[in-house]
Amino acid sequence: MTPARQGGPLFRLALRLLPRRLREEHGAEMTELYRARLERATGAVARARARIRGVADIVATALATRAGRRSAADGFTGRRRGGGWTMDATLQELRQTVRNLARSPGFTLGAVALLAIGIGVNTTVFTVVDALLFRPPPWDEAERVVHIYQHSDEGEPSSTSFPAYRDMAEIDLFESVGATVPWSARWERGDERIEVDVEYATSTLLDVLGLAPDRGRWFEPALDRPGAGFAAVVSFPTWVSRFGADPDVVGSTVVLNGEAVTIVGVGPRTLPSSFPPFVTDFWLSISSTPLGGQFMVDNLERRADHWYDVRARLAPGATVAQASAAMEALAARLAADFPEFNEGRDISVFAADDIRTHPTSDGDLFAAGTLLAAVVGVILLLACANLANLLLVRGLGRAGEMAVRRALGAGRTRVARLFLFEALILSVIGGGLGVLLTAWAVRLIPTLPPPGVFPGLLELHLDGRVLVWALTLVVATGLLFGVAPALRAARTDLSGTLRDEGRTSSLGRGTARMRNALLAIQVAASLVLVLGTGLLVRSLAATSAADPGIAVDRLAWIRTDLAAVAESPEERRILLDQLRERLAALPGVEGVAATSRLPAQFGGSTTTEVEDYSPPSGTGATELDFAVVDDGYFAAAGLDLLAGRGFGPDDVADGPTAIVINETAARNFWGEVEVVGRRMRGQGSENWTRTVVGVVSDAPVSTLSEDVPPAFYFSERQLGGIAAPYLIVRTADEPATVLPSLRAALAEARPALSADGLGTLADHFGSTLAGPRLATLLVGAFSLLAAVLAGLGIYGIVSFGVARRTSELGIRMALGAGRGRVVRMVLRDVWGMVFWGLLAGLAAAAIVAPRVAALLYGVNGGDPLAFGGAIVFIVAVAAFAAWLPARRAASADPAAALRGS
Repeated sequence: MTPARQGGPLFRLALRLLPRRLREEHGAEMTELYRARLERATGAVARARARIRGVADIVATALATRAGRRSAADGFTGRRRGGGWTMDATLQELRQTVRNLARSPGFTLGAVALLAIGIGVNTTVFTVVDALLFRPPPWDEAERVVHIYQHSDEGEPSSTSFPAYRDMAEIDLFESVGATVPWSARWERGDERIEVDVEYATSTLLDVLGLAPDRGRWFEPALDRPGAGFAAVVSFPTWVSRFGADPDVVGSTVVLNGEAVTIVGVGPRTLPSSFPPFVTDFWLSISSTPLGGQFMVDNLERRADHWYDVRARLAPGATVAQASAAMEALAARLAADFPEFNEGRDISVFAADDIRTHPTSDGDLFAAGTLLAAVVGVILLLACANLANLLLVRGLGRAGEMAVRRALGAGRTRVARLFLFEALILSVIGGGLGVLLTAWAVRLIPTLPPPGVFPGLLELHLDGRVLVWALTLVVATGLLFGVAPALRAARTDLSGTLRDEGRTSSLGRGTARMRNALLAIQVAASLVLVLGTGLLVRSLAATSAADPGIAVDRLAWIRTDLAAVAESPEERRILLDQLRERLAALPGVEGVAATSRLPAQFGGSTTTEVEDYSPPSGTGATELDFAVVDDGYFAAAGLDLLAGRGFGPDDVADGPTAIVINETAARNFWGEVEVVGRRMRGQGSENWTRTVVGVVSDAPVSTLSEDVPPAFYFSERQLGGIAAPYLIVRTADEPATVLPSLRAALAEARPALSADGLGTLADHFGSTLAGPRLATLLVGAFSLLAAVLAGLGIYGIVSFGVARRTSELGIRMALGAGRGRVVRMVLRDVWGMVFWGLLAGLAAAAIVAPRVAALLYGVNGGDPLAFGGAIVFIVAVAAFAAWLPARRAASADPAAALRGS
């Protein structure tokens, strides 16, 4: 074995970097030295350090030797003097660059701050978007996991019934099949009542995902049926945040919905919920479904209710295509066996890697994520464009210095490297601060109000993917704004600059065009962002100004859980009557009513068949939202009765089921509002059991930012009451003033009753707009930042132009040119760039606006007011930024200007 082969593979590879002659003459000696260092090193750390040092020495020697040869060759030919890249020269240039930056603290701090914000914002958004859209599922062999969806009445992938899940579990192509349904529960923790997110899950769920609990165990197969006891698995994030990572949590009990539930395990560390990246608090066994009420237990046998999401693990060798074919066959069989529930409902199979949240919502999620990433990307590009312009101007000021360096032997490459080093040092420092900004932001974002904007606790953290993205931005931005000044410096006219001592150096025609193009791009990008803000503001205004159909200015509400103190429906009904009487007797209260859900709030829906109406999906049924209300609800809420009657004493529990529908339902199903006597029935029911007795005016159903969908109301008397009612209170004056009285009345009626929530309906409506407001605020802030950057760019260029034309302007003013003429002359140079920037921005906006129209409400992507406002705003910013230096030039003393030139 030769000595060179004794140094290890990495060392031998490094030796290959040396010139052949050097390697043949000194390779053996270098290897011996390397081996001696290793023998002297004691301990693993010392040996690792010796290996790194040995390889680094060889690499540095190779670079220095090869660079030295090129330098000698260049010196001989006279073509590339001083352009060699040795370690000493590189270190010297780095030191010079750092000293230059230290001499300009204002420029350095400004550039670093700009880059820190740009890179930090981009990295933060990437962290959020990555968590939402691109982070691979934290499951074992995720490529074998598939999502199975039974189609809804509208023909879209949706959840399925529990009996259908059982049918899917019998397919041989699947190794295991699991089902889960998200729900909520009330956690009674001492005197505190906490609303928690739970999931009812089958015992097979972790087998499907290929994961194991962090502590304890998962549910046994025996817990897949009601009556086998209550069991829970606490999620890992909840175990840490709410149980303090107590190792004794397994075997303890929690009280959920008034029942003691045994915790049998802690969920997998990598599985915050069955719907990553969101977080659940507890998984509950199927045997725990009585905690959700008897209706939830009955649901396990009902094919009409499609509540469960199904995942499956493919058997070894099975493919998604085979699974899809099997599900198509199952859908046909279900349609034949149970046509009333399954006709027209296909079953789709998706690979887990293709699904982020749900097939029907992934598109909007991708659109929002792409929009946000594009916005902050544009911000970073604007920052780079500004820095490039600043470095171009800064390079012009250093033209004399660069000419002297060239005259003393520095080559073009070496001069250009100075500017590249400057850009890279700035981007590295800015990137480091940006990563710190991201580390702070990812801890802050999940805690930001209002709740619900980031559902669950969005799990964000800095990982290798985020750091690689940040490093990519650092390198890319450094090169992006450093290349143009570096090229310009390398092309400096040596003789001309030395002859004029650098005073008449100019950017040159090509560089000036590049500068103007960068400015036009800033104007164009700013216009697009400001237009986006304008559209979002217009959409938010349209949503806020839309008539909700309810006079919200005098309505308050309070919610309580009657089931916590009253077990039987009759006892709860009596208690609800007592509450209504107490609240109605309060000063300033004009009316009280009860409902199962507030307007503009997600709630119950049911698959319904409508008499003489065929939905476009062809399934024969449609999913309708509903609310359970008492007799006084329509009057208290201010809903107009358009036809028929409201609920009354004749609507008794054992009588025909009466329903009141909204105006949209009447017009959609039957084309008119005079529809009293028309009928509906639950899907699969043989009789038309629901009769329309009245039609009321529309009110928001699930959200404010949607057209009102068809909906109907049940009488609480016919549905056995409302276990957890919202009590709507109409007041004579400001509704917020009665809130303390409402809470006190509740405690007086039954001390054990507590208010699970209260407020005014106006505040409730306002909270539903929290998401759109946050989006508008974010885009608006970024747009303002973009406009400021564009303004700074215009200001810098005009200031630079004024400085270079000081002598000319002084002569013109000495010859009689007025201030107005001087201002117009200065502004004329920039308006061309602004004009072309606006044109480019309008062209880009015409492409982008239709694609964001789906995110808007009440306004289209071509809204003229938004377009006009954006143009006026950008022109105003550009005019102000250009006017400041132009005014300063016009105010100067001509004689002083001539002397100063």
